[in-house]
Amino acid sequence: MFDCLHLAVRPERRILADPYTTVPSPEMIEAKRRFAAPEGFTGRVGVMIENAGGEPIASFCLEPVTSGMAQSYEALTETLLWPVLPLDEVPVMRFVNGRGEESSSRMILKALLDEYPVKPYFQGGREIQWRKGQLCRAFAESMSDPAMRLLAEHNASPQGELIGLGEWWVGASPAHEMRFDGTFYAPRACTKFLYAWLIEGVEHELAKPLVTEQSIPQIPVLYEDRDMLVVNKPARLSSVPGIRETVSCMSVLERTYGQLFVVHRLDLDTSGVIAFARNTKALAVLNDAFRSDLVMKRYVARLDGSVPCERGSVALPLNVNRLDRPRQCVLSKAAGGKASSTDYEVISRDLVCGRPTTLVNLYPQTGRTHQLRVHCAHAQGLGCPIDGDPFYSRLGLLAEGTKTRLCLHAAALTIPHPTTGEILHIEAAHAFPDF
Repeated sequence: MFDCLHLAVRPERRILADPYTTVPSPEMIEAKRRFAAPEGFTGRVGVMIENAGGEPIASFCLEPVTSGMAQSYEALTETLLWPVLPLDEVPVMRFVNGRGEESSSRMILKALLDEYPVKPYFQGGREIQWRKGQLCRAFAESMSDPAMRLLAEHNASPQGELIGLGEWWVGASPAHEMRFDGTFYAPRACTKFLYAWLIEGVEHELAKPLVTEQSIPQIPVLYEDRDMLVVNKPARLSSVPGIRETVSCMSVLERTYGQLFVVHRLDLDTSGVIAFARNTKALAVLNDAFRSDLVMKRYVARLDGSVPCERGSVALPLNVNRLDRPRQCVLSKAAGGKASSTDYEVISRDLVCGRPTTLVNLYPQTGRTHQLRVHCAHAQGLGCPIDGDPFYSRLGLLAEGTKTRLCLHAAALTIPHPTTGEILHIEAAHAFPDF
């Protein structure tokens, strides 16, 4: 469905911002405030803002949640969530991109599939076929995504310049997910293939790196010798170089200390203690210490909400959401969930900007991706998301603003020295902003 309304606010953005990494614009927030979803609706609401001669027009599109997702996560299966789909079962739809070029869903998808190499079935071909089936499923899902449908509608019949695109969640969260009613979230990662084709010819901003050569933060050194370098990594600085984040903690430090070797990593949004090896011999010993569970970590997090118990453990199996990487979800072990466990203890309960929050110590007993974030946010975990989490909190994409951050800090690392065997205990104090 496509509904439209005229907004009273004047448009501030002249170019479409990246919908996956950018704080929603005032026009989008106003549009959400004025939109009323149908009674009983649960799912995604897409919003598009077009600037028609200085007058912003908001259009909306709904995508209801798949039936059965609200049940217990133990009842969900990989087949229900991510069934493999052959190319000839992908729905046929016609699309127009921003250049006015026409194509079909299967033609766009076939170009992506043709990038896979051809291999014999038992020499990698079977896995390639499975990956192709997953890509077909992901592309089919992106065709129903409300933000993508709105973008396609704009290309086919524009009412003005496209200046805003996004979506928010309405209703209860699916059992395996962590979604909050009324929160803006990025479109699912599986939509990026279709988005890249549709957006061609539309004036838009690309996703920007969080740190550039002109904005490198200070990186305090906590411990240094000829074998190890331990520092306090700032939030929003990648541990190692990546495709978007070419400036990283490691690359900056190597300018002063020479070649470093990765021992472990922290999420880009997480601050705190991180160790690097300075030679291959130390690297081998430190890697063995991590594999042998000789390393202990303590994190400090500020949670949105009040945790009722003083201490305890969370054990929820985790799996990557194949349609929305790197987001994780809670699934049974039978459905591919991997065992994960976190111990916690409450430090204090406080009011931050009038909101109840809980400061906790977190002790991960396993090392799954986003483990602490999911164990805090999920209803069967602590039920209190980490403050400022763009993936799993009530702020959602609003957490991408400059005055917020993920309130998760690697506060302490206990590790044997790779040469002397001495047990090193290295700490860095947390500093979370109020918001």
